[in-house]
Amino acid sequence: MRLVQTLILIVLFLVGFKSLAQDSIPEKEARFSQRQKFIIAGLTAQQAASVYFEYKWWWENNYHPFHHENDGGFNNYSLGIDKVGHFYTSYMFSNLLYELMKWGKFSEKSSEWVSVVLPFAWALSIELGDGFSKYAFSSQDLLANSIGIAYAVAQRKVPVLKNFTFKYSYFPSDYFRERNMQGWSLVSDYDGHIYWLSADMHGLLPKKLKPFWPKYINLAAGYGLQNFRPLDLNADKTILNREFHIGLDFNLNSIPAKKQGWKTFFKMADHYHLPAPGFSKVGSDEWQFKALLLR
Repeated sequence: MRLVQTLILIVLFLVGFKSLAQDSIPEKEARFSQRQKFIIAGLTAQQAASVYFEYKWWWENNYHPFHHENDGGFNNYSLGIDKVGHFYTSYMFSNLLYELMKWGKFSEKSSEWVSVVLPFAWALSIELGDGFSKYAFSSQDLLANSIGIAYAVAQRKVPVLKNFTFKYSYFPSDYFRERNMQGWSLVSDYDGHIYWLSADMHGLLPKKLKPFWPKYINLAAGYGLQNFRPLDLNADKTILNREFHIGLDFNLNSIPAKKQGWKTFFKMADHYHLPAPGFSKVGSDEWQFKALLLR
């Protein structure tokens, strides 16, 4: 059965690679450009490395018969932070792939195809691997990934959605810093994660009001978690608290850039929320102002 699991991952990788090559050669060129070759090689290596490290980190010597589990959605062990993380990861990955393909001057069809197939294949490979391990296949996780990809595509097709960007910020939690980062991993340090919805107010305001709002500043709302203890198996789950944040956000897309490479860089970097002033609320506590909202 380990062989079956490995073959499934290889097939998903090949599907993703095939989608990369489909309709990607410009009509008037017989070969890929150097930039396109670089992108194809890089994405091939990335997909192969993903399959390898997923196997080594999660599934090696960890085989179980395939099983499925629903963990409670937004009332689960992480109060839904993991679900938001699944959404954001696929959303970001889809957008990054699309921008990378456009930078490589692939066709619009290929750029869209790759930005959907590769993130979905990657998400599905993780869930299938989990299904054959001590973890479990989660249709809720896969649904969150799929919604993230769908929103990325919709954002490129529906003009008004371009004004609403999902972002991520991270600062190591007190929990791991007090342990000198022993046992730390980014994916498990949920206390340090904040997921943001950033609104481009300059783009949303009527034309007459645009001069009164700087195009470099957005408003953002964030969601986080407090008191998550990933290394303490017997931790009291009742101490978990939801965190809510409201603050300013920097619109990196508004930075003027003449070269396509810099435009692509700013679009990619704009998926990260830089520290800015804001207000935070933990559980039933009062809102508190923070000059630099890190967590």
